Amino acid sequence: MRSILPKGKSRKRRSIAARAIACVLVALLALPFAGCSASPNATGGTAGSQEYTVSVSLSGGSGRASIASPTTIVKDGDTYTATITWSSSNYDKMTVYGVDYAPVNDGGNSTFEIPVTLDEDIAVSAETVAMSTPHTIDYTLHFDSSTIKEKSGDDASGGSPAGTASSAAADFHNADLGCGWEPTGALQLEYAKHFTVDEFEGGLRLICVSNGERFLVVPQDAKVPDGLSSDIAVIRRPADKVYLVSSATMCLVDALDANDNILMSGTKADDCSVAGFKSALENGAIAYGGKYSAPDYERISASGCTLAIENTMINHTPDVKEKLQKLGLVVLTEQSSSEPEALGRIEWIKLFGVLFDKEDEAARLFNEQKARVEQTSGLASSGKTVAYFYINSNGAAVTRRAGDYVAQMIELAGGSYALDDAQTASTSGSSVTLEMERFYATAKDADIIVYNGTIDESVTTLNDFVGKNALLSQFKAVKNGNVWVTSADMYQQMTSTADIIDELHGAFTGDDASDFHYLRKLG
Repeated sequence: MRSILPKGKSRKRRSIAARAIACVLVALLALPFAGCSASPNATGGTAGSQEYTVSVSLSGGSGRASIASPTTIVKDGDTYTATITWSSSNYDKMTVYGVDYAPVNDGGNSTFEIPVTLDEDIAVSAETVAMSTPHTIDYTLHFDSSTIKEKSGDDASGGSPAGTASSAAADFHNADLGCGWEPTGALQLEYAKHFTVDEFEGGLRLICVSNGERFLVVPQDAKVPDGLSSDIAVIRRPADKVYLVSSATMCLVDALDANDNILMSGTKADDCSVAGFKSALENGAIAYGGKYSAPDYERISASGCTLAIENTMINHTPDVKEKLQKLGLVVLTEQSSSEPEALGRIEWIKLFGVLFDKEDEAARLFNEQKARVEQTSGLASSGKTVAYFYINSNGAAVTRRAGDYVAQMIELAGGSYALDDAQTASTSGSSVTLEMERFYATAKDADIIVYNGTIDESVTTLNDFVGKNALLSQFKAVKNGNVWVTSADMYQQMTSTADIIDELHGAFTGDDASDFHYLRKLG
């Protein structure tokens, strides 16, 4: 339901503080981003289905490729659907039982959801684009039923491609330190559902994250309580020796003026669009420590880093997380991409406020952004239906599930999301892959198309867009010349959420787009 609030200032009012909180929201405008799309061919996730883990072996090929094991399988009636995560990001198609399957993720190692049979050798083929031309390689998979066990919420190694937390907030919150201490209060959260913070005497803070991780944040000179539960990792406050791998949260760190607390980054300067953070990378104040799947362990160890902040992509490579921990780093996997509310993603700045001892500043920045988003939500509805997607290498549309934060942003901007829950049903996560024929049937009459240029930067003209798939020229929005593309840097600009929603509203209502930064009309 839309808030009835005053319109507020125009889009041109973009203060530094206003840009301070939106990175979480936008991180997902790109997201997949962490890659949570689902193949329409996959089975599972329906009422009555059950998830398990099972060991899987791979044979064939050159022997250089491998797959994650154990992995997740979903039993639905008499059928099984398995999640296959390769050791490479270069596989763009699998063929199983004569049917082609596209990857269900859009970043990280290639992940597929395929039908399988237990205790049989299954002949499959996989197309790799690692060489100059695509090559198809034959493999054999074997799923061992003797290893099957019911999957718990913490089994992440072969689970959802994005590693999104599936448990509700009420299930993961555990304020028991194991030593008899009782909380004296709690950080008040208005929208975020995937973390909690309990307060204890002496300035101690207990962070619980929805993937089951728990962290006790302790002032530098304070004593760690005796008898602390073994599952709780200790972080000294303020955290000042950080390997920041979650690029979507760089803007939160920058907004809190905490760049000096970061020693190493998982993003290179050329790939960073957050001005302050980029400058620190360029002048060497922050060093490049390698991407999430291939850290420079020697350099990270030598730097003295004590905390690694990852996003859910680390769940593709659990061995990396384990090795970082063996080097003495605490690993915190932020779950902002799992938040169902736009403002819930933004509210993760409060967790960073706890880590960097900037709680008051984090609360102020969140409240500013919240006020601006609420003002924008009070603008008049455009009455326009909006389709948001990009086209993957197989010609399929990767869109967002109705009800997730992208659809919510469109609604806040005065649009109506073109797909409903039934049309975007998914086994997990928020990104959904639909074959073009199916997507065309549900979104062809959308008044406006917003193309996700954060993921696919190849679309700069309308001709580029319609060249992606022949059916696109038949969409109503294409015929009416109402196709927009998002900017490539929007993924790292969560702190501009209110501006993005404001620009969406302007695109829906025909405002002058000459000063837009995050949206551009294709012509």
